[in-house]
Amino acid sequence: MTRTPRPQVALALGACLLLAACSDGDGDTETQTTQAPTAADRLEQAQGVLVDAGTVHLALAGTELPEEENSYIIAAEGDGTMEPPAFAGTITAKLVGIQADVPTVALDGELWVQLPFSPAYVRTDPEDLNVPDPASLFDPATGLVGLLPQTQDPQFGEQARVGAEVVQEVTGTLPGEAVTELLLVGDAGSAFDVTYGLVEETWQVRTVAITGPFYPPATSTYTVTLDAYGEPVTVTRP
Repeated sequence: MTRTPRPQVALALGACLLLAACSDGDGDTETQTTQAPTAADRLEQAQGVLVDAGTVHLALAGTELPEEENSYIIAAEGDGTMEPPAFAGTITAKLVGIQADVPTVALDGELWVQLPFSPAYVRTDPEDLNVPDPASLFDPATGLVGLLPQTQDPQFGEQARVGAEVVQEVTGTLPGEAVTELLLVGDAGSAFDVTYGLVEETWQVRTVAITGPFYPPATSTYTVTLDAYGEPVTVTRP
């Protein structure tokens, strides 16, 4: 009869214990893996960062806008709050065929503008100027931040530079209804391409570029740049 040396017996028992500890009970070896965040995960994270900020500075610029259109927004710049949704800044628009810089205040569903050659602000309705209520862009549920979770098939794009920062691009598409409900222009039946620029580590949304049939059949782009997250902003009626 051949005896197994004791050191070999000890090694065999140790191997059995190790296998038993690693087994999930079905005979399979359990492995731990760490999955890298997806583009959808980063958009969700960026949405939370933007909502938590509560205030932000916004700069909007339109490109490839059709000259034949009579009224549309060309650019905008100002500060906004989310609670309540409000905006104070300047909107550059084409109004009845004339381009003008219009100081604007929007708060509590009311809109005040200082039209060209007018010494004071006047209260008006966005529909009268054929523009969206700029305060609606800052609504934490249905505003610009609300587009992030509606982005379809988000994918990581390239890295790009925005000023001194390097951002990670996330591309996708937005339903036409989501765009037209927010901006009051565009073909609701068509998808719009969107590219977000997210600042790595902080995951702030730095840029949002939306391209599509804002004024069909033309294809135009509106690019929004967001910064000054969480800085004090006070919007009051003129």
